[in-house]
Amino acid sequence: MTNTAAPTNAPTDAPADEAPTPEQVAAAFTDAIAPGQPYEMTERHYGDATYPVFVNAPISLRQLYEDAAKDFGTQDLYIYAGERFTYAEALAQAGQVANALQARGIKPGDRVGIALRNYPEWIIAFMGITSYGGIAVALNAWWTGEEMAYGIEDSGLTLLVADAERIDRLQSTKIEVPVISVRCDATAANITPWSDFISGQPTSMPAIEITEDDNALILYTSGSTAHPKGVLSSHRGIIHALLGWESAAAIVGSLLPPPDANDPHPSMLLAVPLFHVAGLNVQLLSCFRVGRKLVGMYKWDPEEALKLIEAERITAFNGVPTMAWEVIQSPNFSKYDTSSLKSMGGGGAAMAPEHARQIEDKLSNGDAGTGYGMTETNGLGTTISGAALMLRPRSCGKGTPPVVKVKIIDEQGNELGPNESGEICIHGAMNFKGYWNKPEATASTLVNGWVHTGDVGHLDEEGYLFITDRMKDMVIRGGENIGCQEVEAVIYDHPAVSECAVFGVPDERLGETLAAVIMPKPGQTVEVDVIKAHVTGQLAKFKVPEHVFIHTEQLPRIASGKIYKRELREQAMASLKLT
Repeated sequence: MTNTAAPTNAPTDAPADEAPTPEQVAAAFTDAIAPGQPYEMTERHYGDATYPVFVNAPISLRQLYEDAAKDFGTQDLYIYAGERFTYAEALAQAGQVANALQARGIKPGDRVGIALRNYPEWIIAFMGITSYGGIAVALNAWWTGEEMAYGIEDSGLTLLVADAERIDRLQSTKIEVPVISVRCDATAANITPWSDFISGQPTSMPAIEITEDDNALILYTSGSTAHPKGVLSSHRGIIHALLGWESAAAIVGSLLPPPDANDPHPSMLLAVPLFHVAGLNVQLLSCFRVGRKLVGMYKWDPEEALKLIEAERITAFNGVPTMAWEVIQSPNFSKYDTSSLKSMGGGGAAMAPEHARQIEDKLSNGDAGTGYGMTETNGLGTTISGAALMLRPRSCGKGTPPVVKVKIIDEQGNELGPNESGEICIHGAMNFKGYWNKPEATASTLVNGWVHTGDVGHLDEEGYLFITDRMKDMVIRGGENIGCQEVEAVIYDHPAVSECAVFGVPDERLGETLAAVIMPKPGQTVEVDVIKAHVTGQLAKFKVPEHVFIHTEQLPRIASGKIYKRELREQAMASLKLT
């Protein structure tokens, strides 16, 4: 499960003197979802739950792509290292992929894997697979060969689209799967170059019927556990996530002053992997509804990001919070023209309040923003930005209406009231169908249409969500529960701290004690005693880390971009000679 930020077309808060009142927003939503309106909603029953759904939603991802090519055909969809692909060009090549799959005897419902960098072929392959009725399996491109082998076997792939790095890693395994090679010279009996795969294939889609409830996608959870789970989503689930963001933005936007005619065309910098829900659903697929331009990066580099923001007039940056922080902390930030940016932020982890404040201060024409969603909710959940975020910087926002419901429950499943802490649950038509081949895990996570997130938090009186920790990440020190994110937020407030991670380590007397790993900002130093004193001044004594480690390099990450706490914990335990 993973947190995500909302795309650039999610609602943003106007300055306090211009922001619509809650009553105005509620009235606008009522009007927008009424019969005959573009976002008309009704209720439908799927599985064991009833959901509000959009009457006018596309039936499938294929219809989503075809509608976009019709509406935005000559506009840029994806730009990568100087290569540019329009919506029409992408759909035409996706048609070749779909026909090539059919020519190979692959059937709708078969799994076809993608293991690539964010090359254009990633997007083309995904469009082709899902337009043909196949299930796209987005393998984690950071996995080792053995981890890739696990994903291939677990999903039962019939074909894999991969680049040189991924093909090399598979050589050390015993996995034999037909491979379509992308941008490399790999040769073997089971390898077909991309150009040969699509050569001579028609650009028009084969006549395949796809229903809204057909399976479309398997995304693997981030890999911070030994065996990640494959999150299976339908066409309906993905599309309702996209329309959730779009409708909320359109409805709130209708109450705000119209945009300036000279504003740059909506565009977003893709700085996270496409195999992650934040890259795929939140950033790429949401483009097809609004004609947004997406600009890819070969790898993350804050200086390169600033160059692209200026050159392509990027209007939204949506990575993980540390990426946004690195951009605004660049010593060269003021040398670039970032005036096109309307929003900047991210998800995948809690945004430290100080990060949000500095983003808000440095963006001349935009707002800081963050959000909360999961792979299991197709990225849709809560959003918050601008003035609302500045007023409550530790919140991740409200449930995105009219699709999302959020509730807090206790250990017995009872719904809790405002400011009562418990497990966060999310309801909506965007929720996943289940974990691939894992019915018991599905039954414990998806209950009567509600995703039980495993995250702990509370809703305030206005419905804003505050996440305090992961249930399994909670440190219990001598019987006292400690929320790691709460401690991390305080440490981040120290002016010399760039990154930090807080977690528990075994302790013979207390069961667990708290440890923190900290990376100082460039050119600054951090002393252990100073950090402890800083936390002592803001939190109860039992929440002060007993062990503080200083790292001079960036803390390790997992694939989603979040800090890899498990590795840091193992390092800390080795240093402390704990087993």
